[in-house]
Amino acid sequence: MHSRRRAIGGLRLGVLEGSPGAVGVLLIHGNSSSKEIFARQFWALEDAGFGVVAPDLPGHGESDWSRTPQRTYSFPGYAALLHGLMTRLGYRSYHVIGWSLGGHIGLEMLAQYREVRSLALTGTPPVRLNPEGVGAGFRWTPSTALAGRRRFSSDDCQRYVRAMMGANRASQDHLKVAAETDGNARYWMVRNGMAGVGADAVETVGTDDRPLAILQGARDPFLRIDYVEALRYRNIWKGRPVLIDAGHAPHWQVPATFNGHMREFLKYVG
Repeated sequence: MHSRRRAIGGLRLGVLEGSPGAVGVLLIHGNSSSKEIFARQFWALEDAGFGVVAPDLPGHGESDWSRTPQRTYSFPGYAALLHGLMTRLGYRSYHVIGWSLGGHIGLEMLAQYREVRSLALTGTPPVRLNPEGVGAGFRWTPSTALAGRRRFSSDDCQRYVRAMMGANRASQDHLKVAAETDGNARYWMVRNGMAGVGADAVETVGTDDRPLAILQGARDPFLRIDYVEALRYRNIWKGRPVLIDAGHAPHWQVPATFNGHMREFLKYVG
């Protein structure tokens, strides 16, 4: 695994890259998080022969903050940059694994780019981008309300990170990343999403023929689990979402279980 800086679309992105492979896997992290959140997936994917790419989204981690936040911090804005990154790295096709915000970006990429071969979602309900659609898939809690807040207090960081990671105590690394995230990234991502900026995810997954896996933590505090459980689309792997005994971040909380499902899905796709 190598840490690099890549210039894409006028921004420098911090990127973790494995050895190049014929087919790539793009790992997209969540809101106010960073590429290191996938440290427990890297080895499993490299061992399976994939070229693994885990970038910091603009405004997060080691990536630049955007000078055009309203445009960049949207699902289409993020999607265009990440597709540009994969193209720059030479991947003519690739799989996407998206967590939380990363899953919404993955859905946008599925809608926009045929180079995406499959999509695995975790912590991401496919919803219509309007207040009613978002309300159908998400629970409104004090932690959910923080997702679009520009400024985080120390208490905000603690509450948000604990909810995201499913931990009673937030790690200092995760708190630091959340505290140093560009507040405009939170604000404009939520504002753009609620205003319908991006693809209709319900229509996308309902009409697309590429494989889709939903690997969902059954104790996720942000999502309406009954909404996720009820999802039935012809391209969903195993015919229905896979529920995992974890919270919002099963890939971090129970990596052995998550990685087993992840590798099985990618083998099925391959």
